[in-house]
Amino acid sequence: MTEKKWSKEDLKHLDSYLCEHSYIEGYQVTNSDVTVLTSLQGVNISSFDHLRRWINHIQSFENENLSGKFLSVDEILSNVKRQGSQANMTPEERTQLVTRRLDEVIGEERIRAILKERPLKIYWGTATTGKPHVAYFVPMTKIADFLKAGCEVTILLADLHAYLDNMKAPWELIKFRTQYYEAVIKAMLRAIGVSLEKLHFVQGTSYQLGSKFTDDVYKLSAMVTEHDAKKAGAEVVKQIEAPSQSGLLYPGLQALDEEYLGVDAQFGGVDQRKIFTYAEKYLPKIGYQKRSHLMNPMVPGLTGGKMSSSEADSKIDLLDSAEAVERKLGGAQCESSNPDNGVMSFVNYVVFPILEGQGHTLELATGQSFSSFEQLKEEFIAGKVEGEELKKCVIKFLNKLLDHIRKEFDTPELQELTEKAYPSPSNMPAPVPTQMDETRKVDLTMEGLSLDDRINLMTQNLAQPPPATLSTAMTTSPHVLWMVPVTGRPDVGLLGQVAKVRDFVAAGCKVTVLASDVLSHLDAGQSPWEVAGHRANFLLELLKAALTANNVPLENISFVKGSDFQKNEAYVLDLYRMTALVTCKDSTDAVTGVVKDPNLLSAHLYPDMLSLDEKHLQVNMAFGGAKLAPVFQFAEKHLPVVGGSPRTHLLGEEMPSLLNRAALTPEEEYIELIEQESQIKKKIKSAFCEEGNTEFNPVLSLVKVIIMPLLGEEKFKISRSAENGGDLEIASFESLVEQFKNKGIHPGDLKNSVTEYLKRLILPVRKSAETPSMKKLQNQAFPPPPKKAKGPPKAAGSEEFVPSKFNMVVGKIVEVSQHPDADALYVEKIDIGEAEPRTIVSGLVRYVPIEEMRDRMVVVLANLKPASMRGVKSAGMVLCASASEPPAVEPLVPAPGSKPGDRVLAEGYSGEPDPVLNTKKSDALAKMLEGFKTDAALTATWNGNVLSTGSGPVTVASLKNTPIK
Repeated sequence: MTEKKWSKEDLKHLDSYLCEHSYIEGYQVTNSDVTVLTSLQGVNISSFDHLRRWINHIQSFENENLSGKFLSVDEILSNVKRQGSQANMTPEERTQLVTRRLDEVIGEERIRAILKERPLKIYWGTATTGKPHVAYFVPMTKIADFLKAGCEVTILLADLHAYLDNMKAPWELIKFRTQYYEAVIKAMLRAIGVSLEKLHFVQGTSYQLGSKFTDDVYKLSAMVTEHDAKKAGAEVVKQIEAPSQSGLLYPGLQALDEEYLGVDAQFGGVDQRKIFTYAEKYLPKIGYQKRSHLMNPMVPGLTGGKMSSSEADSKIDLLDSAEAVERKLGGAQCESSNPDNGVMSFVNYVVFPILEGQGHTLELATGQSFSSFEQLKEEFIAGKVEGEELKKCVIKFLNKLLDHIRKEFDTPELQELTEKAYPSPSNMPAPVPTQMDETRKVDLTMEGLSLDDRINLMTQNLAQPPPATLSTAMTTSPHVLWMVPVTGRPDVGLLGQVAKVRDFVAAGCKVTVLASDVLSHLDAGQSPWEVAGHRANFLLELLKAALTANNVPLENISFVKGSDFQKNEAYVLDLYRMTALVTCKDSTDAVTGVVKDPNLLSAHLYPDMLSLDEKHLQVNMAFGGAKLAPVFQFAEKHLPVVGGSPRTHLLGEEMPSLLNRAALTPEEEYIELIEQESQIKKKIKSAFCEEGNTEFNPVLSLVKVIIMPLLGEEKFKISRSAENGGDLEIASFESLVEQFKNKGIHPGDLKNSVTEYLKRLILPVRKSAETPSMKKLQNQAFPPPPKKAKGPPKAAGSEEFVPSKFNMVVGKIVEVSQHPDADALYVEKIDIGEAEPRTIVSGLVRYVPIEEMRDRMVVVLANLKPASMRGVKSAGMVLCASASEPPAVEPLVPAPGSKPGDRVLAEGYSGEPDPVLNTKKSDALAKMLEGFKTDAALTATWNGNVLSTGSGPVTVASLKNTPIK
């Protein structure tokens, strides 16, 4: 043993070396070394502490014959200098170190460019669920490479992800498990000689419950389809028979982690590839840059199959005793006929990387020595290395590593943490009971009204009878929530709900008016994120004016936007809890027919948030349009899982479309709340009002839903000339219906009267919107289209076409007949999820027998301007693959499980369709259809991007590589 006093420079070299290596086999430390180190403590405490740990470790092995080789100080320093310092590595050397032994790298050129300028920032995430086991050494050895290459590494302790992944970790234990994961990962890295200087740990909930992160979750969910979310998480999220909503959120949260951790690259197993490509696809869509992705191969467990934290017999725990390690590994398969077994994989991805860093070779008890895995594998396949001998070597190596961790955890503090994080069944803490919420107490005195009178006020003019719970709700501080979407311009139908709010206040209720800006964005992005809040502000001011004009006192009414509270930590945590406890099927059932596109990820959040609004706004009743009935049923069933008590739900009447045909623009279908008088007259004039028809009559609905409720005790008057019977005063809607049905009232007279009433009711609201402040609000809520740039007009069709301009939807042919005046045409009635089936004319007689047309599922291009085809107006087109030679036509086939109204989108294009396609030029539609064709796999595509619904791709029966028309 060479006796030498170490210089400060030597100590710096040695410190660097010791940061990378846990020990030097067989080195004996002398007292003089300790003396010198002690004298240097004040100069370099970090180096002294590193060496003291190392010295203690070596001394603990001084009675073992580790290798029979003893290294002097000079030899140690020689090894250090041979390794080379991190500071002298070239960018290419760093890149090689970062990317070696990986299964795949996405974005390697980005990594190379960054490493030429600065250290690469990488994160690796782990969900804090079951106990980490020895398979965790696989990512640890790669993290060692990152750190040796000078990278800044973040380890995300994904506590929220752990909960979302099918609730593997109870909320009560997550805090302790997160602490345990950090402690054990640090111990693992120290065991393989990794410096922690450029490593830091972040807990997911430290930022994932923040308002900005939540904003991005909402924005992302409104553009991601359920199909894409399921596909991304298929290899990572546990697949069960009734999957919860949280499995759909998981990939998006992981993608956003890249932005919020401020990294250049994410590291994970190759099983996460679909999540990584999901992140590359969607992060740029919300304004964030793509990251690079580094993927480790999937390594089989030491004992044969996959090591699982949740299956004790399949894993070797980091705190298992040496005897347990030997017993578990003793039965492992390690035969030359299967050279990719778990033992060989562990040697490849753990043992050799560590030995290589130490400058050592793998030595078997037989005296055989190997400097590379490739050399070992060749000898193993040739039968020159016995599997049993290799297992003995791995057992010895693994126990040596684990002994570091066992010793670190042999303290009262870490033993207590281990028991708290993973208590024995007998010590498992009882689940903390969910605290039921309490509705806000509201003090309102009612004079002169009995409980029966108040209940009668609550129930009049509802679409459905109230539930039996209404009486109880009215005796315990009644507080009603009125939820109003801001998906489009406020329409006159809101006045009917204003009448109902007047009843609520008269009955002694407190009312909260909620302008649902966030939910309106989640409803297929109908309210763009950047204007949703402005639309909510504008709506609330209009509603205040409408309420005031109808003598509703505002002191018992509060006004709030969803964004005021739906990003608060308590709300967001409740939302995540709910997604972990509610199945996708339950949420889909609740929103089908309610939201515009139930195939989007955001559609699953919609009923959760409507339910949570009731809890967090502390109401005991909720009021909304009749179409919300399934969402209210959802709330009654699922709100208790997050501590909410079921509320009483009241359903109001809703206005149908003014038309009985497909609208050319959405504005044709309704009257705005601030509509000009000339437009009111025009729209009522063109509204459907067939004489004697009381089944579908939008003009009668205006009387029922809006006018009569606001008139109260006042009778509805119809003005008409004496020769037409003179003026009428009608006391009830039932009487009006009866007279109209019997043709005692002409549609023209009814329309005239309704026009005058609407002018009167809309006037004060419209006037309120004419103030400078309201005009400013309106411009923010509904910005005018940008002015066209000056210059020569663009050629027709020069605007770039994207497939999202097409409103392609799934349809079901419910009725079909031959065109009365054209032998080659069918006239079909097709259900595309609207109130009435569409009439569409198709030239398919020569190609599809009529019996095959009935009840057939098809794809309809639904935003064509209605056109007359031989005397029959056609409101759409059935899309088909159409070959010219030989002539053949096959309708497109939606994926099994698709429903009428489901939108068909090209992969990567999820924007809003044009209201009506511009096909003024004779060849405009043909040009738009260029790029639509079937591929060799019979899948419908646009420029290679697959057309699909949320249930899967659109196909054809037999026509390959054929244009779609």
